[in-house]
Amino acid sequence: MAPSPLVGDELDAPAVPADAYDEAYYLTNCGGHEEWVASAGAGVAGIYPGSLQRVGLRSGEVLVDIGTGRGELLAVAVEAGAARAIGVEYSAAAVELARRTIDAHGVADRAEVLLADARSIPLDDGLADVVTLLDVVEHLAPAELAGSLAEAHRLLRPGGRLLIHTFPTSTIRKVYRLQRLAVPGRRRRWPADPRHPLEVSMHVNEQTARRLGRAVRAAGFEATPELGEWVWTDYVPASDERAKRLYHRLAKLPLTRRFGVSNLWCLGTKPSR
Repeated sequence: MAPSPLVGDELDAPAVPADAYDEAYYLTNCGGHEEWVASAGAGVAGIYPGSLQRVGLRSGEVLVDIGTGRGELLAVAVEAGAARAIGVEYSAAAVELARRTIDAHGVADRAEVLLADARSIPLDDGLADVVTLLDVVEHLAPAELAGSLAEAHRLLRPGGRLLIHTFPTSTIRKVYRLQRLAVPGRRRRWPADPRHPLEVSMHVNEQTARRLGRAVRAAGFEATPELGEWVWTDYVPASDERAKRLYHRLAKLPLTRRFGVSNLWCLGTKPSR
């Protein structure tokens, strides 16, 4: 997720150091860990095959997954017919886990993972048909995101596709704060900042659809950002069911969906000319 410790003199140090993403993080906090741990790397969360369906991966294509984490997407891509799937990671712990995932799926002939910086990836121009960043952009400071998207653009052939998923949105944070202030007593019962300590230190750039679309277009892509499907209410204290239900109500209406839905997708295309 984010840039590599192998940064050259021309790259700034990452906003979040690589060693923050240790094995414990990937096995206890990073999304999809339950399926991975229960199966010793053979099981995957639904977001991985769902992402390939969304981006329209075709048999024989090459996929590069920036911020590959435990590497589940690489295995699923090869099993779906990718000719080659390459993961990029700056965490040495993640690289080791990704290699275990590749071995568990028996796809080492077509899948690999590189320890490298998301802003300077040692792969050839135009190598990929698809580049993905799943739950990565919130971990990248704005300048890091710009550099990583520039690399994604370089790696893609003309007409190639970019898929981004990010969670949670910054809008959801604002809704929480407004709910906390709106009802007497909540300021006493609800924490001012309900985030997990890891989110506080790692989520340096949470997004809105407009902000994400602007960043992707600035990197040279045609971009279509859109709200996702998740309504996530874990921030709200369990005793406040009414407050939890509000997110679900907001998510049902077109004009208020962005206040209830907590995740974003963005599909980008590198112009053919």
